[in-house]
Amino acid sequence: MPKVRRPKKGWAVPKTRRRIRGRGSSTKKRRLPRCPSCGEWSMKRDESRSETFCTSCGVIG
Repeated sequence: MPKVRRPKKGWAVPKTRRRIRGRGSSTKKRRLPRCPSCGEWSMKRDESRSETFCTSCGVIG
């Protein structure tokens, strides 16, 4: 095993990227997309049928 001298300024530590925590966007809170027909944030999930539907216009998504 070859001997390696330590540099005067020390070993270079790779910089890790820090995640920038910003305000949570409104889409992450709701987790459901907009309604494709009316464009409102009124999609709900029907657990018994495992499908999404719009509460304002009734479109099944």
